[in-house]
Amino acid sequence: NVLLLEEITQRKAAEAKLKETLRQLKTAQKQIIAKEKLAYLGTLTSGIAHELCNPLNFIQNFAQLSTDLVEELMEELALESNKMEPEKFEEFQEIINDIKQNSDSIYQHGKRAEKIIKGMIRHTQIDHNSLQLSDIHNMLNESLHLSCQKLWEKENVPMTIQINYDESINKIKLSFSDIFQAFMNIIDNSCYALKTKLEQQETANQDFNPTLSVQTYNLGEKVAIHINDNGIGISSKVKDKIFDPFFTTKSPGEGVGLGLSLVHQIIVEQHHGSIKVETKAGKYAEFIIEIPMTDSRNFLPEQD
Repeated sequence: NVLLLEEITQRKAAEAKLKETLRQLKTAQKQIIAKEKLAYLGTLTSGIAHELCNPLNFIQNFAQLSTDLVEELMEELALESNKMEPEKFEEFQEIINDIKQNSDSIYQHGKRAEKIIKGMIRHTQIDHNSLQLSDIHNMLNESLHLSCQKLWEKENVPMTIQINYDESINKIKLSFSDIFQAFMNIIDNSCYALKTKLEQQETANQDFNPTLSVQTYNLGEKVAIHINDNGIGISSKVKDKIFDPFFTTKSPGEGVGLGLSLVHQIIVEQHHGSIKVETKAGKYAEFIIEIPMTDSRNFLPEQD
């Protein structure tokens, strides 16, 4: 009976180990598929960005040309002003000024789109296995701009951004594209939390000021990045799972649960750093990242 009991115990242990191995294999398989999809998406994004550059250049050039022509027209109109009725002259001036303002706006928005597209191309062309001297403050600013832009412009979410950077932090060696993606993923989650809470508060007729704050600290051998939002927070039940692959609390179609899993992989496994979250459900969530300032691996020239 004792031998039989030992055999049963060993068999159950072997079955449990096999079950866990199969689970790990399935998770690894999903991660590989997800990475392949992301790699394809990067290639596709780069191709689209390059294709957009040409028509965008035409838009900017013609907008600038239109502005120049309008200025010439205004000069010609001024010479003929004595031949026109004052009211008619003012009417023409107003129309021409409107055209000039529109042309200037087209040019400025074109420059902005050009900056975004060049950023997309730069991020997709960087070798993820190489390190570059990079300015994390510039990376955080760009991540904030790209992630929060749709809330500001498309969804008209009133939002306060608070920034407090430690200026003693110099450029550090890291995988520029991957760390940038990690920042984007965290800030995207913060924006989602803020938007969700705003909708909840509006339904309940309660005031709410969505606020996202980013702070950096020089810890000597490490740099710390704190990203805090006063959104819906994270429940204690969910907190321990947020870095698990394919775990998500978002509705179908809004996320597949890869964001924070990739963040953990980039920060902890790839850069030998750490990441943790401090949160209170319904109140706030704060992601605290620490990245070593030095690395023994080779690195590329700094990124702008």
